[in-house]
Amino acid sequence: MSLLIVMACHSKSTTSDNPQMNHLDDYMTFLKLPNDLRLRIQKYYGARYGGRWFDEKNFLISVSSALREEILTVMCLSLLNNVPMFQNRDVNFLNTVLLQFQHEVFQEDDVIFQQNAPGDRMFFIEHGQVLVETDSFSQELADGDYFGETCLMTKGKRLVTVQALTTCQLFSLSSERFQMVLQGFPDIRRDMEKFSQQDKEYVLHL
Repeated sequence: MSLLIVMACHSKSTTSDNPQMNHLDDYMTFLKLPNDLRLRIQKYYGARYGGRWFDEKNFLISVSSALREEILTVMCLSLLNNVPMFQNRDVNFLNTVLLQFQHEVFQEDDVIFQQNAPGDRMFFIEHGQVLVETDSFSQELADGDYFGETCLMTKGKRLVTVQALTTCQLFSLSSERFQMVLQGFPDIRRDMEKFSQQDKEYVLHL
């Protein structure tokens, strides 16, 4: 469970008496959503917020840049260091990359991306399990693993399909945000372009 979700769990208000959750129920009733879809939506918010309503994105925006950087370092630096292209990099570069992370939640059986779809971001698994597969290959990934990193430099098509096997708490890094970061680190950009060229035929984590 992420640090921010843990913090959310200390909130005094529960899901059952939270006005926002009641509004969600009312809205789903207004839309006449079928019960199975309503249950899926409720499970999504339960997974995302640990049973509590907490907007981690707005929380990170509201704190100082120093606190935001420290929080993301605690939560995500180990995930970043698992990726060869980010190992032994300048700490200022890594901290800048971490500030671009987005928290995402996928439920069991959700398709995170399909083979041949355009690649726009990579993923880091904070908690959960996914299945990476093609017609001739499959592999399960879990906590601390990553996938989709080649799109950061190439923006090519996905060579595999990735599906959630369990509820997954992920962090994503978009290629657009990453390219913006690299503009401020030209030496690292050149090195990563070489790294990407050498690694372009490695498809295990695509």
